[in-house]
Amino acid sequence: MKKRIQYVVFCLIISSTAFAQENVSVGPIVGASIANLRGDISNNDWKTGLTVGGFYNYSSNSGLGVSGQLLFTQLGAQVQNKTNDIKLNYIQVPILLTYFLGRSGQSVRPKLFIGPHINFLLGAKDRNGNDIYGSTDNRNYNAIDAGLTLGAGFNYRLKNKVWLNADLRYGLGLVDITKSDANKLMNHNIGINLGVSFPFGKYNPNSGRLTNR
Repeated sequence: MKKRIQYVVFCLIISSTAFAQENVSVGPIVGASIANLRGDISNNDWKTGLTVGGFYNYSSNSGLGVSGQLLFTQLGAQVQNKTNDIKLNYIQVPILLTYFLGRSGQSVRPKLFIGPHINFLLGAKDRNGNDIYGSTDNRNYNAIDAGLTLGAGFNYRLKNKVWLNADLRYGLGLVDITKSDANKLMNHNIGINLGVSFPFGKYNPNSGRLTNR
């Protein structure tokens, strides 16, 4: 019994030490979404939209971090030889595993990240603002989409505990977004984003990882 108690105490000490080395940050994100559709579609092209939202980030001194993000993202495509649009507005929730390059404490930290995302469709319109989502009983598009996000970027220290975050990401949709059995469409997009991170909770001043991952 004594050995078990000692073991539990030892584990608690190790856990407390690890937690003390962790950093948490929050902040806003804004950027551009350059989107297209792939699958059973022709005469389509890339369409530019908006991405805006925020993040909650948890990181460690090991160089690894995890970021949960809540974003409003515009996807879709130009269609019919660029004479019309499919505008798909989503709430996107990416969960990203991030790895930092370079040394801790540097003013510029390159990073790589990858992780799944889930999209919740808010609405679908054409170029003229007409609703193409469909009625409640006869939807043209699925309400939920899922895929993979990966990319790279860097963080630049603006001042102590405040960082500018820049990243270039690619979102690969893995789920058919249509209700039709005749064709299959999937999202994909390129995102260019900027964010600013601020410390929240515990902070290690030597880390330099209060960042948008």
